[in-house]
Amino acid sequence: MNTIDNLCSLPQDEQLFYIAFHYAAIGMALVAPDGKWLMVNSSLCNIVGYQEKELLSLTFQDITHPDDLNQDLQYVERVLSGDLDTYQMEKRYLHKDGSLIYILLSVSLARNEDGTPRFLISQIIDITERKLLELELVKQATEDMLTGVNNRRRFYDLAGREILRGGRYGDPMILLMIDIDHFKAINDTYGHAIGDEALKRLATACKSVLREVDIFGRVGGEEFCVLLFRTDAAIGRQVAERLRKTVEKIIQPTDQGIVRFTISLGGVAFSGNEQSLEYRIKQADNCLYKAKSRGRNRVELIDEITDQSMTMENLQAGFVRLQWSKAYECGNQVIDSQHRNLFSQANALLSALIAQQDTSLCQELIDNLIAEVTTHFAVEERIIKSAGYQLVTEHQKLHKELLAKSKLLARRYQKGTVEPAEVFHFMAIEVISRHLLREDRKFFTCLHDTDSDMD
Repeated sequence: MNTIDNLCSLPQDEQLFYIAFHYAAIGMALVAPDGKWLMVNSSLCNIVGYQEKELLSLTFQDITHPDDLNQDLQYVERVLSGDLDTYQMEKRYLHKDGSLIYILLSVSLARNEDGTPRFLISQIIDITERKLLELELVKQATEDMLTGVNNRRRFYDLAGREILRGGRYGDPMILLMIDIDHFKAINDTYGHAIGDEALKRLATACKSVLREVDIFGRVGGEEFCVLLFRTDAAIGRQVAERLRKTVEKIIQPTDQGIVRFTISLGGVAFSGNEQSLEYRIKQADNCLYKAKSRGRNRVELIDEITDQSMTMENLQAGFVRLQWSKAYECGNQVIDSQHRNLFSQANALLSALIAQQDTSLCQELIDNLIAEVTTHFAVEERIIKSAGYQLVTEHQKLHKELLAKSKLLARRYQKGTVEPAEVFHFMAIEVISRHLLREDRKFFTCLHDTDSDMD
């Protein structure tokens, strides 16, 4: 390509083109079909911070933000194939200094005489100032200025839409209301600046527990609200307790001494979209009132999700749930009670794994389940031994093998060397389904015979 320095040898119309190209107030470029810069003007160099020689050694792909590249390449492909004559899009360039540049890109295609693509003609307008202003306005309209979380309006908008969406698929959800206990006393004793800091620390603590997909916002003075996706009552209680315990550990130093505070939480577990967000918030608020009236620093949650079937069931939301049936009872109240508890513990774990809850929460649930299984095995062995079960030694051996596998799996999960699906399969299928519902049935007759002898 010719440069501005050797225009005299060119015909006048080409001279005019190169002068217009070079002195254009917006970025201009000729780009090869593979993305290589063929010719760039000084305005484009100023926008992206590269010297002309540097830019000509790169491709447009090299300086396009990764999140915007795929859409840009799709447009280029459609232009080259003749599907589009031109295209326009907003995208981001990576400035030479590493900063982001927002641009409006307009592209057309020049073809050879035989119709094959020759080069792309790109016009680039720097819209960074406008985009940053737009983003700031959006932030002010949707973000709580003190805590940085969603404000009331944004929370209601996101949560309302998600309830409508989730209701179509029967997804279980949890709505939690969170309120700082005795917040007025903090303000009155330490001042509003300390109260504001407490709100910010609360928001940070909650975000450390919640998933990115969960909707969290400040909906009142010291009130926050959370919508948990694909979460049933069991795992919802676990998350609420983690929130409560995390906030309880906050230590806030001040000139007047250490400030510590607690929260009360009220929630509702539900599925479907028959009721509005406002209705669910009222339910959660009523539970919050109960938590306050019963001593504060506690969780109160109502469960509207009822389980009808009593078999292994695939829910529409993609959950797999172990359901207790009367047919699983052996007749011994202690063993049956522990079996039902293990079903509940396993369901909490399965829900957490499928909902991709935080690893530390899943680890806590795994450890809790192993502890419950260990206690149950010991109690069960004593009962069946005293009942005269002849295969008690073989049964004890199965218990030891399952416990050893459980502990190994827990260690592997902690190290991140095992997939959740493997934990899911072992706990739900091998421990609960195959052992509790298959192996344990072998001693049911023995326990029934013992009951008959006692009669």
